[in-house]
Amino acid sequence: MGGNNNPFGFIGPLLILAGFFAVLFLIARGVFKLLYFIGPVLLILAIILDYKAVIEFLQSAWNLLIKNPLMGIMVIVLGIVFWPVLTGYIFFKALGRRKLKKVLDTMEQERNTYTEYEEVVEDDSFLQLPELNKPKENPIYRDNKYDQLF
Repeated sequence: MGGNNNPFGFIGPLLILAGFFAVLFLIARGVFKLLYFIGPVLLILAIILDYKAVIEFLQSAWNLLIKNPLMGIMVIVLGIVFWPVLTGYIFFKALGRRKLKKVLDTMEQERNTYTEYEEVVEDDSFLQLPELNKPKENPIYRDNKYDQLF
């Protein structure tokens, strides 16, 4: 942007960086607002998909509150402040667990089923080859000492 001799050469890149972070802030604010409105729906869907994901989070927060009260209180306060992000996390955790459970169930079902097969009757007649008609020996190669090494 600016030349090496210009004392105000840093202003151009500084403005570009400020613009970049302003756009990044607007995008993050939009995503957070979207999560704020669909957060309750995501929490209900998470409970429907896999209620154990919600229970595991609540149990881990409770255990942390018992073991380390300061950290437990901090987790609970951050969970309340950032509840849209938390509900999104719990929803995607429940969705992932459900998909993993389906994949494991199909693998278990495939493992417990028999594979269809067909009995093959062995026929050894194809192993019997006709006798080979050897060509007459070429006189050029008759006295080859290399062949007699084997």
